[in-house]
Amino acid sequence: MAILSTTIEKRVPFHDLDPLNVLWHGHYVAYMEEAREAFLEKYGIGYTQMGGKGYIEPLVNVNVTYRGSFVYGDTVVIEIVYKPSRKAVIEFDYKFYRKSDGKLMTEASSKQHFVNKDFEPVFSRPDFYKEWQDKWKVFE
Repeated sequence: MAILSTTIEKRVPFHDLDPLNVLWHGHYVAYMEEAREAFLEKYGIGYTQMGGKGYIEPLVNVNVTYRGSFVYGDTVVIEIVYKPSRKAVIEFDYKFYRKSDGKLMTEASSKQHFVNKDFEPVFSRPDFYKEWQDKWKVFE
């Protein structure tokens, strides 16, 4: 089975800090979105392509476990790993590391569910998604 992943780096800017001078917890979801976009672009299944096929993929679940805090100027290394599913979902796991010492700071996961353009749930994988999974051999 192929493991599909990618890694991005992001420097923590001042405007992402909370009153305690650490990365505000809500920004982790935005950082996850940046990692997802990089992953989808790398593997040729971006939001534009999926939208062109008549599907939208809203988030339905996000879980974040904080193990430490990032501060202003830290470089965050975000590793995103695709979790194959035979359902009409796209799932990822994330690990956030502090680049300066490689310390694992945060673990997270996300789940998106396919819906059509009218926001009606889709209960089986769209054909283009099955073809994409086959291309990358995610079940072999």
